[in-house]
Amino acid sequence: MANSREKSIEILEDFSLQAVPLEKRRSWVNLAVVWVGIAVVMSAIFRGMMVGMGLGKIPSVLLSYLLGEILLIAMMVLTGFIGARTGFSTPLIANHSFGRSGSLIISISIALSLMGWFGVQAALFARTIQYFFDLNLYLPYLSLLCGLVMTIPAIFGIRGLSTLSWIASPFLMIIFIIGVVKIGFQFLPPEILRGLALAHSPDPYPLTIGASASIVAGGFIVGAITSSDIFRYAKPRFRDIILAATIAMSVSAFLHVVGSVLSMSTGVYYERLPELIISKEFLGFGLIGFLALLFAQWTTNDSNIYSAALALNNIFRWKRWKLTIIAGLFASLLAALGILERLELFLTLLTVSIGPIGGILLTDYYLLGSFKRERLKVQKQLNSKALISYFISVAVGWLTSGHPFRIPVFPFSIFAFNGIICSVVLYYLIMRFTPEKGG
Repeated sequence: MANSREKSIEILEDFSLQAVPLEKRRSWVNLAVVWVGIAVVMSAIFRGMMVGMGLGKIPSVLLSYLLGEILLIAMMVLTGFIGARTGFSTPLIANHSFGRSGSLIISISIALSLMGWFGVQAALFARTIQYFFDLNLYLPYLSLLCGLVMTIPAIFGIRGLSTLSWIASPFLMIIFIIGVVKIGFQFLPPEILRGLALAHSPDPYPLTIGASASIVAGGFIVGAITSSDIFRYAKPRFRDIILAATIAMSVSAFLHVVGSVLSMSTGVYYERLPELIISKEFLGFGLIGFLALLFAQWTTNDSNIYSAALALNNIFRWKRWKLTIIAGLFASLLAALGILERLELFLTLLTVSIGPIGGILLTDYYLLGSFKRERLKVQKQLNSKALISYFISVAVGWLTSGHPFRIPVFPFSIFAFNGIICSVVLYYLIMRFTPEKGG
């Protein structure tokens, strides 16, 4: 009876406040499957369409993917190995680097990113319904309404819709692949594509390899920085983590290529994705395409807002359903305010604000050697040095992202890299040259 109760507690808690025991670790194949499920998202198609139209040439497109995915794989492997060695989740690891109060920045970043993605999907959901039914409703109002409706299942903690994602998402990917074959590889001239990219309003698409690589990285940066949450179940072997991360990012890169081919062949913006899939003028999947889009968006968003509420629960000790309502309302407002059209800005903000968190965690573990299991249990309330390093690094990433200037020298033209490397160097120097008093 006691064993049965312990097992129930273990399932419910999922080792959230303790290290995952070695006997509970899983094979790299098992973890690779989990990561592939996370990587198969429609946002990868969006980013592919942006990059394809902005760069206009397949060699440049592929190079930007290679650089962006390498950056992600490196972050996934290095942060994931910390989880595998310690057995701890990202929040516990962040508590050590930032302090208990400082680590709330992780929860805020995750919550905001998930609410942002919810807004993107809700707005596309509205466009899908508007196009298929030829509705005359004002799109911001429809986006707000769709967001609120999509929130309802998560309020009641219903995760059944997420199960449908294992059917809807792969089915949608099949539709995209068939679409690529159907459209072919006859691309519009690069100057026309780049002209369309510049004309996109309100945010032009990225027109350089460095900016495109940063956009690619920004789409998965939260998953890369928090990879300890999954890799804490891995056996502490670099090889296993590299294999799992590489397979996941290869799938992501493939979806990016699909998106690029679609936009480069048609000149269609990602906001018109429903039209691209449903209309006879393009892919012509009709009702099947409409249903596949609808279910894929809803199932993804159900998971997004549910997870956002859990992240917020780490900050505000309120009832989960109340936080879900608040998060859903905020995210629906983002949809109504046009976050879908501002995807480039959203991805830029994600990249520059979350990348430095990973840099500080890596510095603590690999350069300062402060991640010892017994020391992880002794935590400060606040590590001001980590926070100072973080905010300066965010500023560096933002200022070199084209807001207001861009560094035209590789690798510093990849602004996603700038914030991370700045956090590593700055935090290391501060920690080395300003030792703790009495330490």
